[in-house]
Amino acid sequence: MKKFFTLVLLTLMVQVSFAQENNEKNGNDDIQTIFSDKNLKFSGGFTAPELKVGNIYDDNGILFGGRMGAIFNDRFTVGLGGYGLTAKSSFNYDFDGDGPEPLRNVCIGMGYGGLALEYAFFSKKAIHFTVPVLVGAGGFVFYEGTGDFWDEFYEYESTAAFILEPGINLELNL
Repeated sequence: MKKFFTLVLLTLMVQVSFAQENNEKNGNDDIQTIFSDKNLKFSGGFTAPELKVGNIYDDNGILFGGRMGAIFNDRFTVGLGGYGLTAKSSFNYDFDGDGPEPLRNVCIGMGYGGLALEYAFFSKKAIHFTVPVLVGAGGFVFYEGTGDFWDEFYEYESTAAFILEPGINLELNL
């Protein structure tokens, strides 16, 4: 019985070596991949600080952050992005909705970030547009501050959220 298993094992080893030899004779030893040097060319990279303005509970909010990424084939960008609310967004809020108790001055804080993808249409033209998408996560906090930004605060509620931020940009090739 041992001789039989040894013979089978040797036969299989010889079969494997013939398969490797046959592949080398055909010259087909390249690994096939979806992305290769032939169809994917690294074009460069970038870092970009960004300033965004938006409406945060009836107040203008300023978000500061940025993106960084690698550009492939002069069209597709893969990178990271992140933003945070810089100015204190405060407002008066009635917690129970009844009205007799005084309104409290509360604030909102937020930050988010994630994977930044972008595709450039007609990237070789002098004026073209891109479609960026940021997919990630964020955190939001609803709190009552005692004065300055770094002072103690009382947190009423905080939550995490899924972020999907599409956009459209107009670009100029200089």
